[in-house]
Amino acid sequence: MAKLSVLIIGLLAEKDQKPLVIDDLKNGQGTIHYNHNLKEVLVIEDENGGVTITEDKKKATGKRWQYDSLRVEFPRTRKNIYATLLDARYPQDIQQKLMNDYQAAQMEILEDEEAEAAIAAYRAFLNDRKAIKAMVTADCKEHNIPDDL
Repeated sequence: MAKLSVLIIGLLAEKDQKPLVIDDLKNGQGTIHYNHNLKEVLVIEDENGGVTITEDKKKATGKRWQYDSLRVEFPRTRKNIYATLLDARYPQDIQQKLMNDYQAAQMEILEDEEAEAAIAAYRAFLNDRKAIKAMVTADCKEHNIPDDL
């Protein structure tokens, strides 16, 4: 059975509606959508309701909010939102592979080019992890979400 993704990337909000960063699903289980990476984009809207993102200001017929949405189950804490997002972007097997490849490079088990690539990939992961943590921390602080229960 395939695991359903809890992260959807590149959604477009309805016209004139900015998504809530913390969207309570009100399902009685404490589930939220953590909407992040919000950015306003130019769009071309056609008469059939189709929407295309554009960078051409002359062709644009409007603006919409583009964002990523993460489904987060209880508890509603910074720690849980961060862990859920990190695991959605980098499942445990991917994190483990990045670390193993990095360690193999450090122990000079990999060839030079392979070692450089492994080190660069692990560094990129660590930088992304740091950025994710900073984003989640800032959003949780702004929305009064505690670090932990």
